[in-house]
Amino acid sequence: MAFGPLALLLADGRTPTGGHAHSGGLEAAVNAGLRVDGVPGFIRGRLHTCAFAEVAFAAAATRAAAAQQPGELARLDLEARARVASPMLRDASTTLGRSLLRTASRMFPGRAVLEAYRHDSATTPRPVAFGVVADAAGLAPLEAATISLHSDLTAVAAAAVKLLPVDAAGAFGWVAALATEIEHCAARAATPVASSELPSVSATLVELRSLRHGRDGGRLFAT
Repeated sequence: MAFGPLALLLADGRTPTGGHAHSGGLEAAVNAGLRVDGVPGFIRGRLHTCAFAEVAFAAAATRAAAAQQPGELARLDLEARARVASPMLRDASTTLGRSLLRTASRMFPGRAVLEAYRHDSATTPRPVAFGVVADAAGLAPLEAATISLHSDLTAVAAAAVKLLPVDAAGAFGWVAALATEIEHCAARAATPVASSELPSVSATLVELRSLRHGRDGGRLFAT
């Protein structure tokens, strides 16, 4: 799949959306004993659980935003939050969503659906916000799902470089090795379904560890 410049901008970890402050649960896993050789499996596990569920919401939100359906976006907000058991992770998702929307309002000024969602949504879960922003960038649901997955997994890889003795080439090579699986997961996630039927798979250890991680005053990453 070929991506245009706006899509690549959303996928770039240097775009100021706040994602650099999150490890996707990797820091908590490292503190619990995960070592370098376990990180590829951790990344693959995220791909098929919580990351997959999130990008399904991103794709659905892209579709709802393109159809100018604020009521559907509100339903997606509720459904997305209902699928995250950890209060800390729900709050982090809201923070990331707001940061993404704030940046996108500068990148794509005058997009009515984006501005309406930014001001009307009380919770702005990141996957729904990402879908709204993807629509503002002119992306299709499949493109939004693919880029959202890339963003999620590369955030973990970037965190690994800071937390463990691995260089960037090695860490991002783990994500590159999953290219085919990422493509398949994105295609599945972009399949249209009712909001109540969107995936609800989660990573239980990521959820549980986030509760302790939130109380750790010496943490490097917010999640």
